Amino acid sequence: MTAYADRLEALAAEAADRCTTCGKCFEVCPTAREIGLDAGQAVARVGELAALTQGAGAPPDLLLKWLNACDGSARCSAACPEDINVRQWVTIAKMKALDATRPRDVGAANAANRFRHMAQAVRLLASMQLPSETLKKIVAPAERRTAEVLFYTGCNVLRTPHIVLNVMDILDALQLDFDVVGGTAHCCGVYQFQEADLPTYERIGHRTFERFGRSGASKVLTWCPTCTKNFDELEKDVEEPFFDLGHVSEFLAANLDALKARFVDQPRRRVVIHEHLGIGATVDSIRKLLGAVPNLELVELVQDSGFSYACGGQAAKFKDREQAIHRALAEGAVAAGADTIVTMYHSCHRALAGTEAVYPLRVVNFTDVIAEALGRGGHPDYYRLYKTGGSMDEAVTAARTFLENNGVRLDEASVQSLTADIFDETGLAGSRDAFAQAFTALAREG
Repeated sequence: MTAYADRLEALAAEAADRCTTCGKCFEVCPTAREIGLDAGQAVARVGELAALTQGAGAPPDLLLKWLNACDGSARCSAACPEDINVRQWVTIAKMKALDATRPRDVGAANAANRFRHMAQAVRLLASMQLPSETLKKIVAPAERRTAEVLFYTGCNVLRTPHIVLNVMDILDALQLDFDVVGGTAHCCGVYQFQEADLPTYERIGHRTFERFGRSGASKVLTWCPTCTKNFDELEKDVEEPFFDLGHVSEFLAANLDALKARFVDQPRRRVVIHEHLGIGATVDSIRKLLGAVPNLELVELVQDSGFSYACGGQAAKFKDREQAIHRALAEGAVAAGADTIVTMYHSCHRALAGTEAVYPLRVVNFTDVIAEALGRGGHPDYYRLYKTGGSMDEAVTAARTFLENNGVRLDEASVQSLTADIFDETGLAGSRDAFAQAFTALAREG
Protein backbone atom coordinates (compact mmCIF):
# COMPACT_ATOMS: atom_id res chain seq x y z
CA MET A 1 0.00 0.00 0.00
CA THR A 2 1.06 3.57 -0.65
CA ALA A 3 1.23 6.30 1.99
CA TYR A 4 -1.94 7.82 0.50
CA ALA A 5 -3.81 4.50 0.71
CA ASP A 6 -2.66 4.10 4.31
CA ARG A 7 -4.11 7.51 5.20
CA LEU A 8 -7.45 6.60 3.61
CA GLU A 9 -7.51 3.41 5.66
CA ALA A 10 -6.81 5.48 8.76
CA LEU A 11 -9.74 7.81 8.03
CA ALA A 12 -12.13 4.86 7.68
CA ALA A 13 -10.71 3.13 10.77
CA GLU A 14 -11.22 6.28 12.83
CA ALA A 15 -14.85 6.44 11.68
CA ALA A 16 -15.40 2.79 12.63
CA ASP A 17 -13.81 3.35 16.05
CA ARG A 18 -16.08 6.32 16.78
CA CYS A 19 -19.24 4.64 15.47
CA THR A 20 -21.72 3.40 18.09
CA THR A 21 -23.73 1.46 15.45
CA CYS A 22 -26.88 3.39 16.37
CA GLY A 23 -28.03 3.01 12.74
CA LYS A 24 -29.31 6.57 12.29
CA CYS A 25 -27.23 7.02 9.11
CA PHE A 26 -28.92 4.01 7.51
CA GLU A 27 -32.37 5.07 8.71
CA VAL A 28 -32.20 8.39 6.83
CA CYS A 29 -30.44 7.07 3.72
CA PRO A 30 -32.66 7.91 0.71
CA THR A 31 -31.20 5.25 -1.56
CA ALA A 32 -31.49 2.46 1.01
CA ARG A 33 -35.24 3.06 0.92
CA GLU A 34 -35.17 3.37 -2.88
CA ILE A 35 -33.76 -0.15 -3.29
CA GLY A 36 -36.04 -1.64 -0.64
CA LEU A 37 -33.63 -2.21 2.25
CA ASP A 38 -35.35 -2.53 5.61
CA ALA A 39 -34.81 0.49 7.91
CA GLY A 40 -35.40 -1.90 10.82
CA GLN A 41 -32.08 -3.58 9.97
CA ALA A 42 -30.10 -0.34 10.39
CA VAL A 43 -27.98 -1.55 13.30
CA ALA A 44 -27.04 -4.73 11.45
CA ARG A 45 -26.04 -2.89 8.26
CA VAL A 46 -23.89 -0.34 10.10
CA GLY A 47 -22.29 -3.13 12.12
CA GLU A 48 -21.37 -4.83 8.83
CA LEU A 49 -19.90 -1.53 7.59
CA ALA A 50 -17.70 -1.29 10.68
CA ALA A 51 -16.63 -4.93 10.32
CA LEU A 52 -15.71 -4.43 6.65
CA THR A 53 -13.61 -1.41 7.59
CA GLN A 54 -11.83 -3.42 10.26
CA GLY A 55 -10.84 -6.16 7.83
CA ALA A 56 -13.67 -8.70 7.93
CA GLY A 57 -13.16 -9.75 4.31
CA ALA A 58 -15.81 -9.72 1.57
CA PRO A 59 -18.93 -7.70 2.47
CA PRO A 60 -22.32 -9.37 3.03
CA ASP A 61 -24.77 -9.00 0.15
CA LEU A 62 -27.08 -6.48 1.81
CA LEU A 63 -24.19 -4.26 2.85
CA LEU A 64 -22.82 -4.35 -0.69
CA LYS A 65 -26.24 -3.38 -2.06
CA TRP A 66 -26.31 -0.40 0.29
CA LEU A 67 -22.80 0.74 -0.58
CA ASN A 68 -23.43 0.41 -4.32
CA ALA A 69 -26.68 2.39 -4.07
CA CYS A 70 -25.04 5.42 -2.41
CA ASP A 71 -25.81 8.68 -4.22
CA GLY A 72 -23.64 10.85 -2.00
CA SER A 73 -26.56 12.75 -0.47
CA ALA A 74 -24.74 13.20 2.87
CA ARG A 75 -28.03 12.74 4.77
CA CYS A 76 -26.11 10.05 6.66
CA SER A 77 -23.43 12.48 7.84
CA ALA A 78 -26.03 15.05 8.88
CA ALA A 79 -27.84 12.43 10.99
CA CYS A 80 -24.80 11.02 12.80
CA PRO A 81 -24.83 11.89 16.53
CA GLU A 82 -21.06 11.26 16.69
CA ASP A 83 -20.42 13.84 13.93
CA ILE A 84 -18.78 11.20 11.70
CA ASN A 85 -18.47 12.00 8.01
CA VAL A 86 -20.39 8.88 7.06
CA ARG A 87 -20.41 9.73 3.35
CA GLN A 88 -16.62 9.75 3.38
CA TRP A 89 -16.57 6.48 5.31
CA VAL A 90 -19.01 4.82 2.89
CA THR A 91 -17.00 6.07 -0.12
CA ILE A 92 -13.82 4.47 1.20
CA ALA A 93 -15.67 1.32 2.30
CA LYS A 94 -17.23 0.91 -1.14
CA MET A 95 -13.76 0.98 -2.71
CA LYS A 96 -12.64 -1.65 -0.20
CA ALA A 97 -15.71 -3.78 -0.96
CA LEU A 98 -15.16 -3.65 -4.71
CA ASP A 99 -11.54 -4.57 -4.24
CA ALA A 100 -12.64 -7.64 -2.26
CA THR A 101 -15.30 -8.84 -4.68
CA ARG A 102 -13.82 -8.51 -8.17
CA PRO A 103 -10.42 -8.53 -9.92
CA ARG A 104 -8.68 -5.14 -9.81
CA ASP A 105 -8.17 -5.08 -13.57
CA VAL A 106 -11.97 -5.07 -14.06
CA GLY A 107 -12.29 -1.83 -12.12
CA ALA A 108 -9.31 -0.34 -13.92
CA ALA A 109 -10.85 -1.16 -17.30
CA ASN A 110 -14.24 0.25 -16.27
CA ALA A 111 -12.65 3.47 -15.04
CA ALA A 112 -10.57 3.87 -18.20
CA ASN A 113 -13.63 3.39 -20.43
CA ARG A 114 -15.72 5.86 -18.44
CA PHE A 115 -12.94 8.44 -18.44
CA ARG A 116 -12.29 8.01 -22.16
CA HIS A 117 -15.97 8.47 -23.04
CA MET A 118 -16.28 11.54 -20.81
CA ALA A 119 -13.10 13.09 -22.18
CA GLN A 120 -14.25 12.68 -25.78
CA ALA A 121 -17.64 14.31 -25.06
CA VAL A 122 -16.06 17.16 -23.12
CA ARG A 123 -13.49 17.81 -25.83
CA LEU A 124 -16.10 17.93 -28.60
CA LEU A 125 -18.69 20.00 -26.75
CA ALA A 126 -16.06 22.49 -25.55
CA SER A 127 -14.61 22.73 -29.05
CA MET A 128 -18.11 23.47 -30.40
CA GLN A 129 -18.70 26.33 -27.96
CA LEU A 130 -15.40 27.99 -27.01
CA PRO A 131 -12.63 29.81 -28.90
CA SER A 132 -9.24 28.11 -28.93
CA GLU A 133 -7.50 30.79 -26.85
CA THR A 134 -9.98 30.25 -24.01
CA LEU A 135 -9.62 26.47 -24.15
CA LYS A 136 -5.84 26.73 -24.16
CA LYS A 137 -5.96 29.00 -21.14
CA ILE A 138 -8.15 26.57 -19.19
CA VAL A 139 -6.14 23.41 -19.88
CA ALA A 140 -2.67 24.91 -19.34
CA PRO A 141 -0.85 23.15 -16.45
CA ALA A 142 -1.95 24.31 -13.00
CA GLU A 143 1.57 24.38 -11.59
CA ARG A 144 2.56 27.09 -14.09
CA ARG A 145 0.00 29.57 -12.73
CA THR A 146 0.99 32.52 -10.57
CA ALA A 147 -2.32 34.16 -9.53
CA GLU A 148 -3.48 34.41 -5.91
CA VAL A 149 -6.84 32.81 -6.75
CA LEU A 150 -7.23 29.69 -8.88
CA PHE A 151 -10.68 29.00 -10.31
CA TYR A 152 -10.83 25.22 -10.85
CA THR A 153 -13.54 24.23 -13.33
CA GLY A 154 -13.22 20.45 -13.28
CA CYS A 155 -14.02 18.54 -16.48
CA ASN A 156 -17.72 18.27 -17.20
CA VAL A 157 -18.70 21.93 -16.89
CA LEU A 158 -16.92 22.37 -20.24
CA ARG A 159 -19.99 20.75 -21.81
CA THR A 160 -21.81 23.95 -20.76
CA PRO A 161 -18.90 26.41 -20.99
CA HIS A 162 -20.96 29.59 -20.79
CA ILE A 163 -20.99 28.90 -17.03
CA VAL A 164 -17.19 29.09 -16.94
CA LEU A 165 -17.26 32.36 -18.87
CA ASN A 166 -19.83 33.74 -16.43
CA VAL A 167 -17.65 32.93 -13.42
CA MET A 168 -14.65 34.54 -15.10
CA ASP A 169 -16.71 37.69 -15.75
CA ILE A 170 -17.83 37.79 -12.11
CA LEU A 171 -14.28 37.37 -10.78
CA ASP A 172 -13.13 40.06 -13.22
CA ALA A 173 -15.82 42.39 -11.84
CA LEU A 174 -14.35 41.85 -8.36
CA GLN A 175 -10.96 42.90 -9.76
CA LEU A 176 -9.27 39.78 -8.48
CA ASP A 177 -5.88 38.39 -9.39
CA PHE A 178 -7.16 35.03 -10.61
CA ASP A 179 -6.49 32.31 -13.15
CA VAL A 180 -8.69 29.51 -14.47
CA VAL A 181 -7.69 25.87 -14.79
CA GLY A 182 -9.54 22.67 -15.62
CA GLY A 183 -10.32 20.12 -18.29
CA THR A 184 -9.53 16.43 -18.33
CA ALA A 185 -5.81 17.07 -17.77
CA HIS A 186 -6.84 18.25 -14.28
CA CYS A 187 -9.48 15.62 -13.49
CA CYS A 188 -10.48 14.93 -9.88
CA GLY A 189 -10.21 11.18 -10.59
CA VAL A 190 -13.79 10.36 -9.60
CA TYR A 191 -14.14 7.44 -12.02
CA GLN A 192 -10.95 5.81 -10.82
CA PHE A 193 -11.92 6.09 -7.16
CA GLN A 194 -15.48 4.86 -7.78
CA GLU A 195 -14.10 1.82 -9.61
CA ALA A 196 -11.52 1.09 -6.86
CA ASP A 197 -8.59 1.78 -9.19
CA LEU A 198 -6.62 3.56 -6.49
CA PRO A 199 -3.20 3.52 -8.22
CA THR A 200 -4.62 5.38 -11.22
CA TYR A 201 -6.60 7.70 -8.95
CA GLU A 202 -3.34 8.72 -7.29
CA ARG A 203 -1.86 9.53 -10.70
CA ILE A 204 -4.92 11.61 -11.66
CA GLY A 205 -6.97 13.05 -8.79
CA HIS A 206 -4.30 13.08 -6.09
CA ARG A 207 -1.82 14.55 -8.56
CA THR A 208 -4.28 17.29 -9.59
CA PHE A 209 -4.65 18.32 -5.96
CA GLU A 210 -0.90 18.41 -5.52
CA ARG A 211 -0.60 20.57 -8.65
CA PHE A 212 -2.87 23.17 -7.07
CA GLY A 213 -0.36 23.43 -4.25
CA ARG A 214 2.51 23.87 -6.67
CA SER A 215 0.69 26.76 -8.38
CA GLY A 216 1.32 29.00 -5.40
CA ALA A 217 -2.34 30.08 -5.21
CA SER A 218 -3.56 30.94 -1.73
CA LYS A 219 -7.18 30.11 -2.60
CA VAL A 220 -8.64 27.47 -4.93
CA LEU A 221 -12.26 27.99 -5.94
CA THR A 222 -14.01 24.81 -7.04
CA TRP A 223 -17.01 24.62 -9.33
CA CYS A 224 -17.98 20.97 -9.78
CA PRO A 225 -19.82 19.50 -6.76
CA THR A 226 -18.16 16.10 -7.28
CA CYS A 227 -14.70 17.65 -7.42
CA THR A 228 -15.55 19.68 -4.32
CA LYS A 229 -16.74 16.57 -2.46
CA ASN A 230 -13.78 14.46 -3.56
CA PHE A 231 -11.12 17.03 -2.76
CA ASP A 232 -12.76 17.90 0.57
CA GLU A 233 -13.12 14.30 1.71
CA LEU A 234 -10.39 12.35 -0.11
CA GLU A 235 -7.61 14.94 -0.20
CA LYS A 236 -8.10 17.79 2.26
CA ASP A 237 -9.01 15.39 5.09
CA VAL A 238 -6.07 13.16 4.22
CA GLU A 239 -3.53 15.98 4.40
CA GLU A 240 -4.34 19.64 5.02
CA PRO A 241 -3.20 21.70 2.00
CA PHE A 242 -1.32 25.00 2.08
CA PHE A 243 -4.16 26.71 0.20
CA ASP A 244 -7.77 27.44 1.10
CA LEU A 245 -10.33 25.33 -0.78
CA GLY A 246 -13.97 26.28 -1.25
CA HIS A 247 -16.85 26.40 -3.70
CA VAL A 248 -17.26 29.43 -5.97
CA SER A 249 -20.77 30.14 -4.63
CA GLU A 250 -19.53 30.41 -1.04
CA PHE A 251 -16.71 32.74 -2.08
CA LEU A 252 -19.10 34.98 -4.00
CA ALA A 253 -21.55 35.07 -1.10
CA ALA A 254 -18.71 36.12 1.20
CA ASN A 255 -18.03 39.00 -1.22
CA LEU A 256 -21.67 39.96 -1.70
CA ASP A 257 -21.23 43.55 -0.56
CA ALA A 258 -18.64 44.14 -3.29
CA LEU A 259 -20.95 42.53 -5.86
CA LYS A 260 -24.03 44.48 -4.75
CA ALA A 261 -22.16 47.74 -5.17
CA ARG A 262 -21.77 46.85 -8.85
CA PHE A 263 -25.27 45.47 -9.52
CA VAL A 264 -27.38 47.28 -12.12
CA ASP A 265 -31.16 47.35 -12.54
CA GLN A 266 -32.66 44.08 -13.75
CA PRO A 267 -35.96 43.02 -15.34
CA ARG A 268 -38.53 41.64 -12.93
CA ARG A 269 -38.53 37.88 -12.57
CA ARG A 270 -39.85 35.24 -10.19
CA VAL A 271 -37.42 32.37 -9.79
CA VAL A 272 -37.22 28.94 -8.22
CA ILE A 273 -33.80 27.52 -7.35
CA HIS A 274 -33.37 23.83 -8.18
CA GLU A 275 -31.86 22.94 -4.82
CA HIS A 276 -29.45 20.19 -3.80
CA LEU A 277 -28.13 19.72 -0.27
CA GLY A 278 -24.89 17.92 0.49
CA ILE A 279 -22.11 20.24 -0.70
CA GLY A 280 -21.17 22.72 2.00
CA ALA A 281 -23.17 25.94 2.12
CA THR A 282 -23.88 26.13 -1.61
CA VAL A 283 -27.68 26.31 -1.29
CA ASP A 284 -27.54 29.05 1.34
CA SER A 285 -24.88 30.91 -0.62
CA ILE A 286 -26.85 30.88 -3.87
CA ARG A 287 -30.03 31.94 -2.09
CA LYS A 288 -28.11 34.83 -0.51
CA LEU A 289 -26.66 35.89 -3.86
CA LEU A 290 -29.95 35.76 -5.75
CA GLY A 291 -31.81 37.47 -2.92
CA ALA A 292 -29.63 40.54 -3.48
CA VAL A 293 -30.29 40.85 -7.23
CA PRO A 294 -32.53 43.83 -8.06
CA ASN A 295 -36.12 42.96 -9.04
CA LEU A 296 -35.61 39.22 -8.48
CA GLU A 297 -38.17 37.45 -6.29
CA LEU A 298 -37.28 34.05 -4.86
CA VAL A 299 -40.28 31.71 -4.94
CA GLU A 300 -40.32 29.13 -2.16
CA LEU A 301 -41.06 25.59 -3.30
CA VAL A 302 -40.95 22.32 -1.38
CA GLN A 303 -38.40 20.12 -3.15
CA ASP A 304 -36.82 16.68 -2.85
CA SER A 305 -33.47 18.43 -2.35
CA GLY A 306 -31.91 15.78 -0.13
CA PHE A 307 -31.96 12.86 -2.56
CA SER A 308 -28.54 13.52 -4.10
CA TYR A 309 -25.93 16.27 -3.96
CA ALA A 310 -26.39 16.92 -7.72
CA CYS A 311 -28.29 15.66 -10.74
CA GLY A 312 -26.76 12.81 -12.70
CA GLY A 313 -23.55 11.21 -11.47
CA GLN A 314 -24.27 8.76 -8.67
CA ALA A 315 -27.98 9.66 -8.78
CA ALA A 316 -28.19 8.51 -12.41
CA LYS A 317 -28.77 5.00 -11.08
CA PHE A 318 -32.27 6.16 -10.12
CA LYS A 319 -33.64 7.66 -13.31
CA ASP A 320 -37.30 7.35 -12.39
CA ARG A 321 -36.72 9.20 -9.12
CA GLU A 322 -34.69 11.91 -10.87
CA GLN A 323 -37.31 12.31 -13.57
CA ALA A 324 -40.02 12.70 -10.94
CA ILE A 325 -37.93 15.35 -9.15
CA HIS A 326 -37.46 17.33 -12.37
CA ARG A 327 -41.12 17.22 -13.35
CA ALA A 328 -42.32 18.08 -9.84
CA LEU A 329 -39.94 21.05 -9.83
CA ALA A 330 -41.18 22.37 -13.19
CA GLU A 331 -44.86 21.80 -12.42
CA GLY A 332 -44.47 23.33 -8.96
CA ALA A 333 -42.70 26.37 -10.43
CA VAL A 334 -45.51 26.92 -12.95
CA ALA A 335 -48.19 26.51 -10.26
CA ALA A 336 -46.38 29.02 -8.03
CA GLY A 337 -46.25 31.60 -10.80
CA ALA A 338 -42.49 31.46 -11.31
CA ASP A 339 -41.06 32.27 -14.74
CA THR A 340 -37.49 30.96 -14.26
CA ILE A 341 -35.71 27.91 -12.85
CA VAL A 342 -32.20 28.66 -11.61
CA THR A 343 -29.74 25.75 -11.55
CA MET A 344 -26.89 25.35 -9.08
CA TYR A 345 -24.53 23.04 -10.97
CA HIS A 346 -23.66 22.11 -14.55
CA SER A 347 -25.13 18.59 -14.39
CA CYS A 348 -28.42 20.03 -13.12
CA HIS A 349 -28.29 22.62 -15.88
CA ARG A 350 -27.86 19.92 -18.51
CA ALA A 351 -30.81 18.00 -17.04
CA LEU A 352 -33.15 20.99 -16.98
CA ALA A 353 -31.88 23.03 -19.96
CA GLY A 354 -34.67 21.79 -22.24
CA THR A 355 -37.49 22.61 -19.81
CA GLU A 356 -38.91 25.41 -21.94
CA ALA A 357 -39.69 22.87 -24.67
CA VAL A 358 -42.25 21.41 -22.25
CA TYR A 359 -43.15 24.17 -19.77
CA PRO A 360 -43.46 27.99 -19.92
CA LEU A 361 -40.24 28.44 -17.96
CA ARG A 362 -36.77 29.77 -18.67
CA VAL A 363 -33.76 27.87 -17.28
CA VAL A 364 -30.58 29.72 -16.34
CA ASN A 365 -27.64 29.01 -14.08
CA PHE A 366 -27.14 31.17 -11.01
CA THR A 367 -23.95 32.49 -12.61
CA ASP A 368 -26.03 33.79 -15.54
CA VAL A 369 -28.11 35.84 -13.10
CA ILE A 370 -25.14 37.27 -11.19
CA ALA A 371 -23.13 38.08 -14.33
CA GLU A 372 -26.12 39.85 -15.87
CA ALA A 373 -26.72 41.80 -12.66
CA LEU A 374 -23.14 43.02 -12.96
CA GLY A 375 -23.82 44.23 -16.49
CA ARG A 376 -21.66 41.42 -17.87
CA GLY A 377 -22.42 37.90 -19.02
CA GLY A 378 -24.72 37.41 -21.93
CA HIS A 379 -22.74 34.40 -23.15
CA PRO A 380 -24.91 32.17 -25.35
CA ASP A 381 -26.07 28.94 -23.73
CA TYR A 382 -25.75 26.67 -26.75
CA TYR A 383 -26.44 23.57 -24.69
CA ARG A 384 -29.90 24.97 -23.89
CA LEU A 385 -30.47 25.33 -27.64
CA TYR A 386 -29.46 21.70 -28.17
CA LYS A 387 -31.85 20.43 -25.48
CA THR A 388 -34.81 22.66 -26.34
CA GLY A 389 -34.96 21.56 -29.97
CA GLY A 390 -36.41 23.63 -32.79
CA SER A 391 -34.12 25.66 -35.01
CA MET A 392 -30.43 24.87 -34.59
CA ASP A 393 -29.19 27.61 -36.92
CA GLU A 394 -27.53 29.70 -34.21
CA ALA A 395 -25.93 26.69 -32.53
CA VAL A 396 -24.65 25.22 -35.82
CA THR A 397 -23.24 28.55 -37.02
CA ALA A 398 -21.35 28.98 -33.76
CA ALA A 399 -20.13 25.37 -33.75
CA ARG A 400 -18.84 25.66 -37.31
CA THR A 401 -16.73 28.68 -36.35
CA PHE A 402 -15.45 27.27 -33.06
CA LEU A 403 -14.60 23.84 -34.48
CA GLU A 404 -12.55 25.42 -37.24
CA ASN A 405 -10.88 27.73 -34.72
CA ASN A 406 -9.98 24.73 -32.53
CA GLY A 407 -8.84 22.55 -35.43
CA VAL A 408 -11.41 19.87 -34.58
CA ARG A 409 -13.39 17.89 -37.13
CA LEU A 410 -16.88 16.64 -36.31
CA ASP A 411 -17.83 13.30 -37.87
CA GLU A 412 -21.17 11.47 -38.00
CA ALA A 413 -20.14 8.88 -35.41
CA SER A 414 -19.31 11.69 -32.98
CA VAL A 415 -22.68 13.33 -33.60
CA GLN A 416 -24.42 10.04 -32.87
CA SER A 417 -22.43 9.65 -29.64
CA LEU A 418 -23.10 13.25 -28.57
CA THR A 419 -26.82 12.90 -29.29
CA ALA A 420 -26.95 9.93 -26.94
CA ASP A 421 -24.91 11.77 -24.28
CA ILE A 422 -27.14 14.83 -24.40
CA PHE A 423 -30.56 13.24 -24.67
CA ASP A 424 -30.19 9.96 -22.78
CA GLU A 425 -29.42 11.81 -19.56
CA THR A 426 -32.36 12.13 -17.18
CA GLY A 427 -34.04 15.48 -17.60
CA LEU A 428 -36.45 17.58 -19.65
CA ALA A 429 -35.90 18.18 -23.35
CA GLY A 430 -37.39 18.76 -26.75
CA SER A 431 -36.87 16.54 -29.78
CA ARG A 432 -33.46 14.95 -30.11
CA ASP A 433 -33.94 14.82 -33.88
CA ALA A 434 -33.39 18.57 -34.23
CA PHE A 435 -29.87 18.29 -32.80
CA ALA A 436 -29.02 15.03 -34.54
CA GLN A 437 -30.12 16.19 -37.99
CA ALA A 438 -28.57 19.65 -37.80
CA PHE A 439 -25.20 18.46 -36.55
CA THR A 440 -25.10 15.44 -38.88
CA ALA A 441 -25.49 17.92 -41.72
CA LEU A 442 -22.61 19.95 -40.25
CA ALA A 443 -20.44 16.83 -40.04
CA ARG A 444 -21.16 16.03 -43.69
CA GLU A 445 -19.78 19.41 -44.73
CA GLY A 446 -16.39 17.85 -44.06
